[in-house]
Amino acid sequence: GVATTTSSWAARSVGCWVLVVPVVATMALAAAAAATQGQSAALAALLQASAPADGSGLGAGGACDAQGDVCASVAGEAWDAGLQPSTWPEHYKAIRRVKFTTIDKLLEIMRPQSEEGMPLIVEGTKIMNVENWSNPSHTAGLLKDRAVLVKRSQSNKFRYFDLKKNVGKYEFRQPVQETQQKVAAFMEEAENMLREGRSGRMYLQETLSGHSEMAEEFATWGWETLIRTSHACGWGLPDSNELFVGMRGVETPLHFDERENLFFQVRGLKEIAVFPFTDYTRLYPFPTSHPCDRQSMVGSPVTPNLEAFPRFQEAVGHYGTLKAGDLLYLPYGWWHWLRNLDHLAISVSFWSTTPPSDLSKGIPDVFSEHMLTRVRRNLESMIATQHGPENHNQSMLKLRDAILNNEEQDPVLQQVRSLLAAVKMLPENQDGFLLQQIEGRFGIDWNEHVEG
Repeated sequence: GVATTTSSWAARSVGCWVLVVPVVATMALAAAAAATQGQSAALAALLQASAPADGSGLGAGGACDAQGDVCASVAGEAWDAGLQPSTWPEHYKAIRRVKFTTIDKLLEIMRPQSEEGMPLIVEGTKIMNVENWSNPSHTAGLLKDRAVLVKRSQSNKFRYFDLKKNVGKYEFRQPVQETQQKVAAFMEEAENMLREGRSGRMYLQETLSGHSEMAEEFATWGWETLIRTSHACGWGLPDSNELFVGMRGVETPLHFDERENLFFQVRGLKEIAVFPFTDYTRLYPFPTSHPCDRQSMVGSPVTPNLEAFPRFQEAVGHYGTLKAGDLLYLPYGWWHWLRNLDHLAISVSFWSTTPPSDLSKGIPDVFSEHMLTRVRRNLESMIATQHGPENHNQSMLKLRDAILNNEEQDPVLQQVRSLLAAVKMLPENQDGFLLQQIEGRFGIDWNEHVEG
């Protein structure tokens, strides 16, 4: 079915947004691991990929920009003048770019790119008609009188959070406010903010599921390219899609998503900096029991606090500027920071589930860095669950002290060592692995880093 034409795929969902069959997002590995016997149950739990949170915030929106988008209009500049891209350290690398020719040629490129887990920018895929979308009124006309999600911030940064995930019961200052607004009203207010030099910024983030009024628009999208790419790479079908419309200068702080993402730039310029999933401890994520789980406390790679997060300077970023018509492949787990260089830059994400680790042939002799990064997250979540999420901070600090004081009889440390042995980590490597997981992330004031 993956070679079905775009029109026939769209025809199956004319009245609603069910263009592809939803797939299960959680990749539980218990069944596959059961055949390995012994320590397989614990191993499966350590390696499983978590279910993605809805609305993880791949777009941008927001106020006074660190790169020069001051709250007041710059003297002599048009209110909607674009910004210049950031200047990155010399050791950062440009994201690979290729030009789209045919779907078959794209698949030849994407298969190894996906296997390697490296980002890619593809120019000219024509997933959507960017000429139509170049006029902001096209977006407003598509969504008509529907109220959509609009986020508001007193800065130019829009940190994603989920209050339902605050199982650790942290004191938490909500960084953005969520409202419902019609698209035309959002665009008018956004323009007035910039014209008048007002503080505060907004961005629009809307899940496209259920928008039957956009059925004719959906039928024009390049579904064959998206579906065949997902199939060729072994992912689930693109079952989750979001629209992002942001003001000039707005930022999405560093975070990662637990899905494969084909991210299409529809209108305007957006810059992006990305870091491998395996840079997990260098990016200092909030605790897994915090409402900002999957978010980096570093926030902005442009102005990192190296005193608080010294290991970040070891991270090697990859960067690029997306223009209308560019399709970005963002692999599972890659940390990303985005900033709109143009006013009302528009993007649409196409998320797919990632394939699970294959343990059907037994436990591997060597676990990849990617698999061990999943182990980090799941191990931390296990500790929070077993010892009480509200005690998460104290449990992790107690584990650190047990390591530093050689308290090998500590029951938490013994349990953790047993789990690490299941992934064949040598005893001499375990202390460093665990201390990197704790230092700089626990026993601190997390609210200092929420804004990003």
